[in-house]
Amino acid sequence: MKLARRLSRRTLLGAMAGGVAVGVAACGGDDSGNGAKATETPEPTETPQLTPTPTQDVIASPVAGYSDPTKWQGRTLTIAAWGGDYQDAQEEAFFDPFAEATGVKIQIKRADLGELRSQVEDESVAWDVVSVPMEEVLGLAHGNYLEPIDYQVVDRTALFDEIALQYGTGAAFFSTVMAYPLGTTQAPADWSDFWDVPPLAPDEKPEGLTARSLRRSPVGTLEFALLADGVQPDALYPLDVERAFASLDRIRDHVLVWWQEGKESIQLVASGEAGMASAWYARIWQLDLVDTVRVQWFGGMLSADAWIVPRGAPNADIAMDFINYATRAVPSANFARLVPYGPVNKDSFALLRADRAAVLPSAAANKAVQFVQNWNYWADNRVTLTERFEDWLQTAPEETASPAADEAAD
Repeated sequence: MKLARRLSRRTLLGAMAGGVAVGVAACGGDDSGNGAKATETPEPTETPQLTPTPTQDVIASPVAGYSDPTKWQGRTLTIAAWGGDYQDAQEEAFFDPFAEATGVKIQIKRADLGELRSQVEDESVAWDVVSVPMEEVLGLAHGNYLEPIDYQVVDRTALFDEIALQYGTGAAFFSTVMAYPLGTTQAPADWSDFWDVPPLAPDEKPEGLTARSLRRSPVGTLEFALLADGVQPDALYPLDVERAFASLDRIRDHVLVWWQEGKESIQLVASGEAGMASAWYARIWQLDLVDTVRVQWFGGMLSADAWIVPRGAPNADIAMDFINYATRAVPSANFARLVPYGPVNKDSFALLRADRAAVLPSAAANKAVQFVQNWNYWADNRVTLTERFEDWLQTAPEETASPAADEAAD
């Protein structure tokens, strides 16, 4: 397996400063959908181009408050999304039913956060709703690029508290978890097992069960390093950065690939090239490897995508109504029956088949053993810690050896 290529720190940080979305929902592409070139992404964010596979018949129960098909007749709602099977599922579960229920015409554009900023700054906003990773919301809000969510319109009663933010409302949950091969004799119980690797001889390369793969990003990777070092999930934030990097020092030689594309770590595990990897849970389903790759939810990081409304959106009233609709139990459940993302509405689970509900990131049993990504912390620290992470990654191991390693050498 070819090692992941190195990115220049300047390219990576420059792209992040430009507000590029790097979450699981983001898809690569050169066409922003409005004639503008898409902002260069700091890392590949491919999505397998699959057709969403429903796990049960469509849930056709009416959505309360949406029985007037002339409500928004004659008006157009413009939604910016990221393409791929994720957008296909959004169209089937959210966009088309909302249009049918209200009479609005929906126009879909290619999302790009650099373009969103430009529209707001130029006072030429053409988008009404944008789908983004939740970790982008606070930065955009701090830059005055967003309208606050009108929770007089968006009913948060049945929503999980973590995703009802002032400037963004959750669209779906996703998880980064430990992945390992089916039938292994070394299934991990927690991140300390992931870190439990035998020492390598000089010039020995990790392979098979002793090899690991972690994401080339401080987000999640630092948290996992701290959990492996004994930090309790409720004590993670603010991160003990020095302790996290010391923990990473102990495993870096066993990391076969610092993955950048979501499929990489899963394919390494499926092929037997790595014994364990951090992985985006949804990619296992998208790659049709659920019968080959197993996951450990304990210690996973629960993240989310969000709906936001750009400041100055021409149809903000319809946008708020759409966000309310998309976060109701029925649409949220219909989305989860198509793609393996967790509903943001607690009442959605009762509408899903039990076997489907049980494997979703926000299912009660799975959510209880994960920690939720701290959006505030990463909004304040992502650029700085990405720079440090890249410096650490590109520094020779002997230059960052831990005190324990120094003592062993003596």
